[in-house]
Amino acid sequence: MQEKKIIKACNFYVSEWHLFAALLPYLKEELKNKNKIIFISQDKLEKGLKELVSKINIKFENENGINDIMWLNENFMLEIKEEREPVSIIIQGTYEFIEEINKYLMENLTPRYKECTIINCYEVYDTNHMLYNILNNHDYVFNTGGLHPKEEIFPDYKPKELTSQSL
Repeated sequence: MQEKKIIKACNFYVSEWHLFAALLPYLKEELKNKNKIIFISQDKLEKGLKELVSKINIKFENENGINDIMWLNENFMLEIKEEREPVSIIIQGTYEFIEEINKYLMENLTPRYKECTIINCYEVYDTNHMLYNILNNHDYVFNTGGLHPKEEIFPDYKPKELTSQSL
């Protein structure tokens, strides 16, 4: 029996455009490889990302381009009928929203997949005081260069070191 591989990564962004710049190369590659992408956005970013893609005229190698992404907002119920692997789940929103969605995913969705990458996208200004706690709950940091070990992006990071505000 194949072991499940669930990777959690965190991303920190300062604006929607900064987030899009980090995600576009990853999305393009995942779609090229015919991997399933689910984007759960508290701030309903679908329109902005599609607008950016059309303005800068990015060409995708898959048939439907960015339209192959499953876009969901905070009021979703996931019913997975087709189990294509691997799957990438990108979550954008407040710390509380992301934590709630991750709990839901771990209980309901990730058991259905053998290979799943979850990228939690936090706005920097919303998370400064919780940075260590966020890093402790993720395997990697995701940025424009892809997935990186936490210590590579945050050299002063010490694993499992908790801040005064614990989860």
